Amino acid sequence: MRIIKYTEFIKEEFTDTPESYIEVALKQIKKKIDKMFEFQEAIDTEPSDEEEGDKEIRKAKLDSKKKSEMSFKDLGVRLESSEISKYSKLHDSLTIKFSDDEATYSLLISIDLKDALPKDPNGDYSYEDIEKCYMKLKKYNLDTFEVIGQITKNVEIKKIDEDFLISLKIDMDDKFGDDEEFEIETND
Repeated sequence: MRIIKYTEFIKEEFTDTPESYIEVALKQIKKKIDKMFEFQEAIDTEPSDEEEGDKEIRKAKLDSKKKSEMSFKDLGVRLESSEISKYSKLHDSLTIKFSDDEATYSLLISIDLKDALPKDPNGDYSYEDIEKCYMKLKKYNLDTFEVIGQITKNVEIKKIDEDFLISLKIDMDDKFGDDEEFEIETND
């Protein structure tokens, strides 16, 4: 065991590990995605006056969005679960499961350990300096739970928002949808 003098102890740098930066970044992404599904609240209990006021404020915020913007509520998408996994040595991940009336989806957001290493060892570093992540969206059949399709992308973390996820879901539905368009041919 090495004994450290007090002056050496004061000069010693204490920095967080890359794993802790990844964990905080994934928690921030999880919080952002969970907020997208705030409309999905249980209405089973009778709200108190204070809770009712809070709900009115949240409803007003939701209603204040532009009518041209599409939301998960408009698409009928429900959040099933969102969980962070830190069991991999190189890739910590966030798994979001959501569904609509036609299919269920699994979105995996993974951050590589090498992306969480500081570029400048002498500079300040935080979870906000992690720039990119890997996303994999899978679409499953509701009846058989077979994979219908899959899209993978490398994405900048700051670009992950509701519009981006909705466009990703719509791309998935367009590429792997089983809806055939009904056309009538006429001889005019």
